[in-house]
Amino acid sequence: MRELVIASLTAFTRCARGFTGSRSDTVQHTILIITLTALAFGLRLYRLDAQSLWLDEGSTWIEVTGKGWLALVGELFSPNAGYPLYHLLLKAWVSLAGDSEWALRFPSALAGALVAPVLMAAARELRVASGQADNGYAPAAVGLLAALSPYALWYAQDAKVYSLLILASALLVWTLLRALRSGAPCDWLLFAGAALTSIFVHRLAMLSLTGAALAIAWRLWQHGSGVLRWKAGMWATIALALSIIGVAGVMLATRDERMSGERSAVGMLEGLWFTFAHFSLNRWPGELEGYLGLPALVWLLPFGVLTAWGVALLLRDARAGHDGASVILGLFLAPLALFAIVHTRAPVYEARYAASAFPAWLLILAYPLLACNGDIHASRLSRGSVTRLAFATLFVTSLAACVTALVQPEKGLFSGDPVKEQWREAVAALAARVHPDDLVLVHPHYVMPMYAYYAPRVTPDPLPQPVTFPVFAEGDTCGIVNPTRQQMLECIRRRFEPFYNQQAIGKKRALLLIAPDHARAVDPPPLPVDRFGWVGLRFQYPQRTWPCGGAEFVGVLLMCQSFPETFNPGGPGTIPQPDQALEAVFGGELRLRGVTLALHGGAARAGGALPVTLYWEAVTPPTHNYRMFLHLCRDCDVPPVANDDGPPLGGYAPAGLTSTWRIGDPVHDERVLMLPRDLPPGRYTLLLGVYSGDGAPDTRLPITTSASTLSENRLVVGTITVIAP
Repeated sequence: MRELVIASLTAFTRCARGFTGSRSDTVQHTILIITLTALAFGLRLYRLDAQSLWLDEGSTWIEVTGKGWLALVGELFSPNAGYPLYHLLLKAWVSLAGDSEWALRFPSALAGALVAPVLMAAARELRVASGQADNGYAPAAVGLLAALSPYALWYAQDAKVYSLLILASALLVWTLLRALRSGAPCDWLLFAGAALTSIFVHRLAMLSLTGAALAIAWRLWQHGSGVLRWKAGMWATIALALSIIGVAGVMLATRDERMSGERSAVGMLEGLWFTFAHFSLNRWPGELEGYLGLPALVWLLPFGVLTAWGVALLLRDARAGHDGASVILGLFLAPLALFAIVHTRAPVYEARYAASAFPAWLLILAYPLLACNGDIHASRLSRGSVTRLAFATLFVTSLAACVTALVQPEKGLFSGDPVKEQWREAVAALAARVHPDDLVLVHPHYVMPMYAYYAPRVTPDPLPQPVTFPVFAEGDTCGIVNPTRQQMLECIRRRFEPFYNQQAIGKKRALLLIAPDHARAVDPPPLPVDRFGWVGLRFQYPQRTWPCGGAEFVGVLLMCQSFPETFNPGGPGTIPQPDQALEAVFGGELRLRGVTLALHGGAARAGGALPVTLYWEAVTPPTHNYRMFLHLCRDCDVPPVANDDGPPLGGYAPAGLTSTWRIGDPVHDERVLMLPRDLPPGRYTLLLGVYSGDGAPDTRLPITTSASTLSENRLVVGTITVIAP
């Protein structure tokens, strides 16, 4: 009898510690949660605004700043709004913190950091449900995976809803585990609140709710009979309804996705493979091939083994009646299965659409650690040192792969290289080249938010209003029903040419800001080998124009073409003329006919640009490829405060090479001096010089002119008044 009492007290003590833990355990667990949450938060704040916003983030900015409060509140109840609660919360935050890149991304970073403690709590629930004391190893493993996951970090530094969706899905896992374990009404109300909120966070949460309903149905079926099994059937019916609504919603949402390229549509198995690679290291498998000399499968192997191991143990425990196992399986397999079904019908693949299954997957990776520490039905082998060593090896290898992927050159979020579309850099490059009288084109039309966001942030100058091509809007087929590819290309060409010609009339130069991967969706390339559609090809292979350089960034290009004659689609146009006549001959070869100072907004601003157009012609065949410099100075006996130095038209043939100029052929050369932000307001002198740039001695050409000159063969172009920005 004494032994029975002692055994009962011992069992009770173990059970109580499983639910509450000793005070020492609670303190250690709290410290562990705080430490890993701080790690996750710090990583998500690291270089938060280092990458430029990309297109979808620009759409978020338009949504939260362009719509009023009533409109966003109304979208909470609109079936056409995919993630209304995120926009509402972000608008509230932006109204306090502003709309900088850092501010737009901070809510995602915060949500991403909170995933770690929520999943740690879920891991602890799994141990409590099995009646085992929590040693902290499994929660620590899940917390580390959540903190270091490249997939989670990517969306935590993205001004989109998916980090919040991952948090909402993690809350679903934790609250359902808690409700099933305790059965308390307050815990079921907590789960119901998390479920309802998740639908407002993103309609994709219905895929996770399907898994939750299936887990509840499985539990009722296993642990009851009669009425309980009838209730199980009811929950299964709810799961079926949620799955139909969720799949249909995703298909409707993706039918107009502006996607192109090799992964615009994938099969079911291929989609699952891509999703696994993204969950593991946020990569396409091909991006890992050969990294550090290893094949892609080596990088993904530890994640694959842990996933298979965890799923096998979960299936075993679910069959044995372990409620926690059925919850994890349901919230992992159901969203992925429904996501795979979407691939059979929807013409688009996006790994972010599977984000609701990600928290359950992290728990699967750590589940072998739960099993080998004495969980329900654990075998002797799973409790053995060999098994623990195997898990530790796989786990540490997985964490090392995560860290390595984060710093992978040209791919990793923390590599220091640009890995998102570089709209900030592209618009800044345009601001450093554009003149007020240039034709500025942005293509495709729906990337305009990126120009609108960055133009006032990269320069104090009022940049020209760009022209877009609304005739390329999706669905425009020139009245042809079910057009062939060739008919669609011809339709775009017929729409494009007249529109472009009309916009170019009276212009000397055109600058194109183009996102090729997006443009391909509405302006498909004529040939598979072509990178661009008609708009880009018009700049890549100019007709009756001079190429004048450009710049390429991740996802965005700046292209330039200069018109030798003022554009006239009906025939030869007039030769562009300077606003200010200024006669000077350099070295007896190059004649300056005049200059144009077309200032942005009629003023030169510190931190802005000083656009200058030089008008040239050859008086004798030039003997060298010359370079020109423009210097801005107040005391012109010391180095200039701003300068521009280089060949005409960026050195691009034919007009960019002065050795090809024919006598009398007019050339106009647009240049820009970037003014320092700390440049004091006042009057400055603008100087011009010419020197050889093709290997000959860098001797400045002598100047023959009646205009003012300074020592060292510098022509005084004029004086400029600089104002504060």
